[in-house]
Formats: sequence, structure tokens, C-alpha cells
Amino acid sequence: MRLKGKVAVITGAARGIGAAFALGFAKEGAKIVIADLSDGTDTVKKVEKAGSEALFIRTDVSKESECIGMAEKGFERFGRIDILINNAAVFADLVLRPFTEISSEEFKRVVEINTSGLFHCTKAVFPYMKAKGGKIINMSSASILEGVPGMPHYVASKGAVMAMTRSMARELGDFKINVNTIAPGFTHSEGGDKFDRSKALPLPPLEELQLQHRCIKRAAVPEDLVGTAIFLATDDSAFVTGQMIVHDGGLSFH
Repeated sequence: MRLKGKVAVITGAARGIGAAFALGFAKEGAKIVIADLSDGTDTVKKVEKAGSEALFIRTDVSKESECIGMAEKGFERFGRIDILINNAAVFADLVLRPFTEISSEEFKRVVEINTSGLFHCTKAVFPYMKAKGGKIINMSSASILEGVPGMPHYVASKGAVMAMTRSMARELGDFKINVNTIAPGFTHSEGGDKFDRSKALPLPPLEELQLQHRCIKRAAVPEDLVGTAIFLATDDSAFVTGQMIVHDGGLSFH
């Protein structure tokens, strides 16, 4: 159990990739704080079934005050915060459409959640990490390397995630806090599959497009990402910071 005694805050862990992280980390001994706008009761039950503990805290990551309150409650329950996975993001509800049809309100909402939310959560957990160190894992997207059309706000927000990772790695290194990014390609999940059915552009399914160019020609699922996240959360990656691991089956090289 590589994470025994650790506490991980995982945003957007009520379903999909975040829920897979919660279960995978629980199996490695971590206690889990589930921060999500959606009901995280099912994920709590799965974590408990895996033999660990979990706390669901309803959190809107676009609101700094809610992120601060979430970190306080998590620390109050478990007495420490060692790991933060900034996974919450707007994706499933987006519709691929020409950029001229995307309103500034929608653009701002995506950035507020996908980029500002990461900033808020990192600030919120920092007081509980700064004395003893910690691991911060930010979820970006391989779309920043692919130039995916129809969602410039999403791609821009995820590009900002990687830029912020580099800046935070420089600033937080003195506190023994590692900051890294995982950039998945299109991943089959509740959110991913919903997104792929929502298009206002004449494009084939994203999975079909990506399979043509991947080195590993199979569908990606949330569980594929768990091992990479565990590596970045353990001492195995103690000397790795400011990096992005592209996790798309060899679709993108950088």
C-alpha cells in the first residue's frame, strides 16, 4: 500500500476519471476527500468497500470560498492533506461548434472552472502542505497538443493548466511540494461519452479519429490513468516536478 496514511483531495470525483482516481488511491491506502458539485455518495461507498475512508464535500471550484471551506473540512476530518488532484472541469456539457458561435459567457465559465478552479484549490490546500510537503496533480488535456476544433475555450483552459503547473512547480519546490500534470486523450466515461454525442460540427466520433493515429489502438478508460496518478502521488516521483505526462496511447508526441 503505497499511499497508506495519506489523505488525497480529489476534485470532480463523483464520477468518471475522478471516481477512478478515488477508488485506485483508496486501494493503495489513502483516505479520500471527494470535492464535487454532483453527489459523491456512490464514490464514498466504493472507497469504503475498498477498505478506506472518504468524505464528500459539495464544492464549486469556481468559488474560492467553497474551496477554502472544503480544505478546512477535509483537514478537520482527517488531520492532514498530502495530495491534491485538480480534476474537476467542464467538458461533458460542451458542444463542439464553430468558435464564432461560442458566447463570451460560456468561454468565461469554462475558464473559471477549468483554470481558476485549479488555482483556488491549490491555494486552499497549501496551508496544510507547506510544513511537510505534498503532491499536486493537475489534469490538463492532450487537446492542447492536437489543436482540436470546436472548443477553443476548453483547449485554452487546459493549456493554462500546464502553464500554471510550471509556475507553481517553481514556487512550491522550496516547500517540498511537487506539481505535475497529466494530459489524457479522449477517454470513455460518463462525461466523455456524453460529450462525443454533442456536436454542431461535421466531425466523426472523436474515438474514431484518435484510433486512426494512436500507437495503441484501443479505447482509453478512466482506469488507464490511475497508475500514472499513483506514481505522481508517491515518493517514486520525488524528483519529478513541473512536468506533463501525455496519456493518449501515443497519439501525441512532445
